[in-house]
Amino acid sequence: MKRATQITATALAALFAASPVAVLAQAEPAVPPVQEPAAPMAQEVTDAEIDAFAVAYESVIAIDAEYAPQLEQAAEPEARQLLLEEAQIAKANVVETTDGISVDRYVEILTMAQADPELTAQIVARLEQ
Repeated sequence: MKRATQITATALAALFAASPVAVLAQAEPAVPPVQEPAAPMAQEVTDAEIDAFAVAYESVIAIDAEYAPQLEQAAEPEARQLLLEEAQIAKANVVETTDGISVDRYVEILTMAQADPELTAQIVARLEQ
């Protein structure tokens, strides 16, 4: 149960705060911003997408854990920025190579989960399995 609490409290919060695409968009100003759809996202998230999201999410968290010590030790801002960019690219790549989900859909589900406690609960339940 402690693992579930940790996932819920820290991991989801960390991912919600810095999704791979959001940070990539900030790191790469040459890329035009993604335009918001005219209508709110109402597309239902399927069980298969929740499964794929959970797999990708666990990989993203593993990349965060891998880069955390390097980021803490980076003394120069330039070195830190390069590590952040490298980590964000790795996160985007791992999401893109996860079966059943794209980076765009990952971000959509992430955004929906931020506003939908029921969807968040479904994701957490998958992560606990």
